[in-house]
Amino acid sequence: MWYVLQTMTGQEEELVHMIREVVPDHVYSDCFVAYYERVWRRQQQSIVHVERLFPGYVFIVSDNPNELYLELKRVPAMSKLVSAGKFEFLPIEKEEETFFHALLTEERIVRLSYVETDGKGHVFRISGPLKQFADQVVKFQFKKRYAVIRFHMLGTEKTGTLGIILREDVRQEIAYGKVEAPIAVPERYTAEGAPVPRRKDSGSVSVSASAATEFDDLAVGDRVEVMSGMLESVVGVVWKVKKTTVEVGVRLFGQDMAMEVAREDVRLL
Repeated sequence: MWYVLQTMTGQEEELVHMIREVVPDHVYSDCFVAYYERVWRRQQQSIVHVERLFPGYVFIVSDNPNELYLELKRVPAMSKLVSAGKFEFLPIEKEEETFFHALLTEERIVRLSYVETDGKGHVFRISGPLKQFADQVVKFQFKKRYAVIRFHMLGTEKTGTLGIILREDVRQEIAYGKVEAPIAVPERYTAEGAPVPRRKDSGSVSVSASAATEFDDLAVGDRVEVMSGMLESVVGVVWKVKKTTVEVGVRLFGQDMAMEVAREDVRLL
């Protein structure tokens, strides 16, 4: 079973280190701090931070709770809480354990979820850890890049935030910022489940090299719908892909015409 320990905010990893030093391995199978990825926007650039999901809490997994409880009282950080009457060693329910196990990677991090909208705030695509819990989303904060989700922890209903990433974020190189987790991160962030760079087959239409490797899932020949502006709801075919716009071939006034539309104003059909 999974159990939760409470400690001082900022001392979570120190507690994990103490437990690994003091508590025998056979008493527990894992001890960790849960983290999540969050996008912060700074000067129109997206930066990924890795932050504590539950500040002040440590998870520990054990099939020997009674023995573990006694061993934890030997840990210096825990003994102080025991003497102060603030020692908490609480089991989480099986349903809650399943929920957190589904969210967390092997590194005990909740990755960003890719969310795509129609340009008006309506979500039509979610990938990543949030996908299977979409019905638990209370609201999205697109500008601040997070979703508020409802879940149960320690037997009570709570709300928390999970990081999201949008199409405009994956069009640029994303750097890491603050990383609270004790892990090594690559130079650049790669979003799972989001559009990735691909060489577009230009067919009979010329596509520039820069456009061909753009972080986007649009390609020449794709059938798209315009989501805003004077051409809203018009369906056409991508003729040319540019850096920030696409030329969409549409049928108007009895003839085929190319209309230039911003990338964020079209969606794939």
